[in-house]
Amino acid sequence: MLRIWLLLALLSSPLALSNNSNISDDPFADDPFENDVREVNNNLNNRIELKGYYQDNNLRSDHPFNPGKDLFSDAVKLISLDGQLENDWQNQWKTRARIYLRYLDDGKKNAGDSYLLEGLAQWQSKDRNLIIELGRSKPQWSNGYNYDIANMLQPQRSLPYIDQDNPLQSKGWDMVSGQYFNGPWSFSGYLVASESPYVDANTEAVLRLGYQQNDSFSLLLHKVEGHNLSFGATYSSLLTDSITFRAEWTRHSYRQMLSTLQIKQQSNYQRLVLGSTYTADSGWTLTGEYFYNEHGANKQEWEDLTVDAAASAERLRQNQSTNPAADYENTYAGLDLMSQGWVRERYFSLMFMSMQSEDLWQLRLSSQISLDDGSQLHRIELLKSFSDNFSARLQWQNFNGCDLCEYGLNPSKNNIRLTGSWLF
Repeated sequence: MLRIWLLLALLSSPLALSNNSNISDDPFADDPFENDVREVNNNLNNRIELKGYYQDNNLRSDHPFNPGKDLFSDAVKLISLDGQLENDWQNQWKTRARIYLRYLDDGKKNAGDSYLLEGLAQWQSKDRNLIIELGRSKPQWSNGYNYDIANMLQPQRSLPYIDQDNPLQSKGWDMVSGQYFNGPWSFSGYLVASESPYVDANTEAVLRLGYQQNDSFSLLLHKVEGHNLSFGATYSSLLTDSITFRAEWTRHSYRQMLSTLQIKQQSNYQRLVLGSTYTADSGWTLTGEYFYNEHGANKQEWEDLTVDAAASAERLRQNQSTNPAADYENTYAGLDLMSQGWVRERYFSLMFMSMQSEDLWQLRLSSQISLDDGSQLHRIELLKSFSDNFSARLQWQNFNGCDLCEYGLNPSKNNIRLTGSWLF
């Protein structure tokens, strides 16, 4: 009922699409609608992105968790339409909807589906120090690059920063919220319909206190129905004209991990991110982040689960299983764990971004290392803007590590993806 009301609020305005803007930005940012929208008139803004990609996977023919079935695909194709409409009325009322349509062919199945990423109504006071929102939205509380742990309603990405072409990472939650601003200070409250996969709850609530200057910080309280309070904090500082520092910390009363991991039983689970970015006078940047994650598997849990999954898959491949149901359960427990990401305790990431050249080329190099087992993910990306409306990216990824190491267990040894994006 809420979704229908929000869509009717949008449709009741005189919406008319136009593409008369000369604005150009990076369509491969985490959220392509974060920075600006295209103005049609004083009341209506719109932004539409048509995107497509083709990815070729160089698969591991002897994946240790493969029970002999054809589980993994050597090619993935996607075509999507991502559109946002935003309507302002008298500088106090606003409605916004963001709808995502896609057709995905992963080599095993193909299907089209649609999602309402955002759909909300907003009121703000005339002096703009008070904002009330009702509907679906995704608040952003983290300033991390790879590890956005302060976004406490968002469990995690499947793998940090791995899929920039997936707007579902921007899907919001149905909520009512209020924000109050007083100079550099802000106070926010959120009551949310819970979608947590880790606990059985109907509602969640978040309170946030923020301070925004050269040195900025925030404090967060997160309450899930039926569970103790969780806490979060962020801090960022401009150390010099060229160096920024940031830190994030969270403490949960429950474990954010979908698996049968049982050895580590704690009263709370903490995460910590420490990161810094250096920006050279010539424009290139270098970013590093360290991530500590108590939700992840420790050494004993990892060995128990991966060894059991590999042994079970081997018995199934050789038709030597005396208990196929148990062996399939062990095998898929290993596969399910690998699909989550952030499954170990310590990580380090490094990213280099070149300045955009005069003819609009840009290079991005990044690596993620699991410090628990030494496995790595390396990525090379070449970006090119051909016009204000059309951009492309060529991306190559390599997953390196031992057979039972985190990145060594990725189904692909490496893959390559070509993406095109059209803005209207």
